[in-house]
Amino acid sequence: MSVCQFQIKINKASLIIGIFILCLQASSAWAGKSYSAKDLYYLAQKSYYQLKNSPDRQQYRHHWEKVIHQFSKVIQRYPKSQQAYKATFTIASLYQGLNSVSKNVKDLNQSLRYYKKVSSDFQKGTLTDDALFESAEIYRNRQNLSAAKGIFKTIFEKHPESDQAGKARLEYKKLVSLSRTTQKKAEPKPAIKKSIVPEKKKKTQPATAVVAEASKKRKILPKPVPPSQEKKITKSAPSKKVVVAKKTRAKVKKVKFKKDKKGGYLYAPSGGVASSSPLIVVDAGHGGKDQGAKSARGLHEKKVNLTIARHVKTILVNRFKYRVVMTRKDDTFIPLKERSAIANNRDADLFVSIHANAAERKSAHGIETYFLGTANNDRALAVAARENGELVHSVKDDQVQEILASLITTTKINDSSRLAGVVQNNLYRSTRKKFRELKNLGVKEGPFYVLHGADMPSILVEVGFLTNRKESRMLSKPDYLYRLASSIAEGIHKYLQDKEPSI
Repeated sequence: MSVCQFQIKINKASLIIGIFILCLQASSAWAGKSYSAKDLYYLAQKSYYQLKNSPDRQQYRHHWEKVIHQFSKVIQRYPKSQQAYKATFTIASLYQGLNSVSKNVKDLNQSLRYYKKVSSDFQKGTLTDDALFESAEIYRNRQNLSAAKGIFKTIFEKHPESDQAGKARLEYKKLVSLSRTTQKKAEPKPAIKKSIVPEKKKKTQPATAVVAEASKKRKILPKPVPPSQEKKITKSAPSKKVVVAKKTRAKVKKVKFKKDKKGGYLYAPSGGVASSSPLIVVDAGHGGKDQGAKSARGLHEKKVNLTIARHVKTILVNRFKYRVVMTRKDDTFIPLKERSAIANNRDADLFVSIHANAAERKSAHGIETYFLGTANNDRALAVAARENGELVHSVKDDQVQEILASLITTTKINDSSRLAGVVQNNLYRSTRKKFRELKNLGVKEGPFYVLHGADMPSILVEVGFLTNRKESRMLSKPDYLYRLASSIAEGIHKYLQDKEPSI
């Protein structure tokens, strides 16, 4: 009996050892798996946006270092690749961001080191001028104006067609004028010495010299205040102002007339704000015959979308002084392809489409923001299928993914992802104060037709589920809709104020 028990124990031990060996083999095989440069960079990029979209994580150093380590793997494995070039720039920006939290000089030194590597270790690319510009800004903040001036000059001389060339030239001129003013302030001593010499020569006539100086002063004083000139100025000034006012009104009218040619409805801030201010296209989803989702009490999505879009437009124009184009201002049907075409024709800076959500499961609730991409989960595909409407049925699912993937550019995806993160974070934080049960469903990728045609950063905001009893009740309240709109507009403003170079 004891021998049998001993054999059973041996068999169990051998089984455990066998399982352990198999686990070791599997783990070693997994560890030896070779990722491409694109795969490694994609994994690092995912972590980067998770960090950027989480203010809580940004407070702790180890989260920054973890992301930096992931990008470092790309450089170590594929040092000459395009992904290594972008990873080097991103590590520099991460150290710069970490410095804003830690206030550690070593982090800023590391940031400078990696920004220099972008231009020294790699061929000229789209991020080279951004790296140089950031380096110049760091030097200027450190009061090393000569180094900053030299880098700004390098940007517009060696990279004249880059997007930072114009800004670099302006900053260079500012530093040059600043150095001139400081030189002038440092020159009073030689002027005093020169004034002492003539006084010694004119010792015999001190009284006449004083009289001459006084007479000179008397001659100079009356010149700015001749009554004849005063009358002329006061008479002519108002007439000029009236002419200017008429011109500005004429310009506003001309801008409004352009809506027929380019599509949409343009709204500009009052007070003659320059046409260089950012232009945002606000798209109220659905409309007309396309009613969108519907609540149990008969509230249509198209109405909710339009109400929020109108508020967003008003806040962006009046509070933040941006130009806004609305794809629709009333209950009108506009095909999906035309919506993005309006944004492209207007040469817009951002495209924001506003929607309300729906699901078969009535308990589904929360807010989420999408940017264009190949969806990784069934729910994102389901949302995209509902918002795409008839278009999605004309192409098979796998073909949709392939077509959209070919149309996506890295820069647009990165900017759209960052815009989605800022808007979603602001939308959740602000709206939760009014509706405590609000759920943050986060930022997601999805194959939305309304986004893929836009040439600029574009997002689709889902403000809540009309199929959920509590959320549909909130979406019927005017003050809640205004809060949603204000949160979206503030998120857009934050993104535009703190726009970083795309990685």
